[in-house]
Parts: sequence; structure tokens; C-alpha cells
Amino acid sequence: MNEAFEKVYEWTNEKLQKERERVDEYKKDVRQSEALVIGIIIVCLIISFIAGDQTSKYVFVTVAAMMFIFCTFYTFKHERKIIEKQNKYSEFALSELAIHIEDGFVYEKDEELSGSYYRKSGFNRMYKKFESKGVISGTKANHDISLSNIVVKGSNKELFRGIFMYGTLKKEIKEIDVMRVNSKNNKKEKFEIPNQGLYMYAESISEAREIINDEVLEYIAKFQEETKYKYEYMLHKNMVFFRFFDNEILTKPITNDTETKEYLYKYYRIIEFMTGLLTLLEK
Repeated sequence: MNEAFEKVYEWTNEKLQKERERVDEYKKDVRQSEALVIGIIIVCLIISFIAGDQTSKYVFVTVAAMMFIFCTFYTFKHERKIIEKQNKYSEFALSELAIHIEDGFVYEKDEELSGSYYRKSGFNRMYKKFESKGVISGTKANHDISLSNIVVKGSNKELFRGIFMYGTLKKEIKEIDVMRVNSKNNKKEKFEIPNQGLYMYAESISEAREIINDEVLEYIAKFQEETKYKYEYMLHKNMVFFRFFDNEILTKPITNDTETKEYLYKYYRIIEFMTGLLTLLEK
């Protein structure tokens, strides 16, 4: 993890820690209320046990039973609220992360990435359903960048689940597809990228290799070696599309500092990688 991210994480975690303290205070209040009700139940049961007449026993047993029912519903309701608040740690953390990546970067938890961008990418020519929720977007080094976790489904099966992102270029490029699939039916020229398990398809491989040259391939290979992510990418006109095969959702629950740091670094590093790649392609 690099020095720039360490600073971003320090700021983000400081804000997240305050959010955790508020949740801990809420949990403390809930536990105190539960302890009070349980105490009342115990007292009522003790009194009913030592009471001499049946009427008193009945009254205190009834009160204890009612308090038990109340405590059960109270605990269920507030435990769900605690879980909801904890699950929002990731939303809060991503919002802070986006702000510190670059001025103008935002994380919109209820935003959906338009399926039109996925159609433009051409990763799946035919699909039935596109799902997206939660988008990180902004402008970095004069490039517009957006990413979201998506699910793409066909008629009978899931076609893709993972991170989809795109970035803009200042120039237009003829379509270049870099896929994990070794397609023998593709009408375009094909080039197997050494040691990456990927195949490049373009109308002219010689022209494509002038754009995705050895420097670009080495840059991508170093990123893959560091992160171990499996990916595919497309270049078309003034846009670069990437999809990362990753099963995590954008707002997964995060419970501790180590998990928070790794979670945030993934998205920070992907955006940093895309920014560097767009800059290289414009050389």
C-alpha cells in the first residue's frame, strides 16, 4: 500500500472511528435497557416465588411474562438496527475515500450505473438483465472515471459478477478487445498477450499494438501481479472499459480496521490504476 493511500486511509478511518463510537454508544444504551428489563423480570419471578397468596403469584408471573415478551421484541428490533448501522460502515468509508481520492469524486450508494455503458463496452453482446447499485465517480488527471459492482444475467445463467469501470480519453481509438476467451470464430485479427492468459482482437493487430504497446502491457501486468485480479478490457472510440471478476459487493459489511483498510485499498488502487493507464494510452 502506497504513501498516498496511507494518508487517505488515515483521514477516512478517523471519520469512520467516530461513526463506530456512535454505534457503540447506541449499543451500550440498548444493553443497559435490556439489563434493566431482565432485572425487573428476575425481581418479579422472585416475588412470585415467595408471595403467600395465589393472586400475588399470578400478578407477578404475568408481569414477568409481559416484560419477557417486551424484551424479546425490543432486542430483536434494536439488534437489527445495530446490524444496519454496522453495515453502513462501508458506505460511510467509501464516501470518505471518494472525497479524498480527488476533489469532486463521490460515492453515491443509491446510484445505478447506466447499462448503456456496459452495452458500449461489448463484453456481453447479448444479455437479459443488468444490475448495479452504488457508484464511485469523478474526474482524475482530466479523465472521467466511474465504477460500480454489477451483475449481468442471460436467459438461464449469470454471465458476469464483479467490478465494471470506464474512463474517458481525449482521443478516439479503433475498437480493441482484450479477452480471456480464445475465440476461433472472431473475424478480427488475434494476438495472444504473453504470460497474461489474454487475447487481443482488433481489425489490425499492428495498429492495436502501437496503442497497447509493451509499456502499456507491462503496466497492466504489474497491476495484475500485485492484485491477482482477473480482468478483461475494451478500448472503443474515446472510452476504456474494464471488468474485474470479483464477487464482493460494493457495500459489504466491514468489521475491523484491517478489513476496512484492505477493502478501501482495493477501490483506491483500481481507480489509481485506471488513471495511470488512461495517461499512458494518451502518450
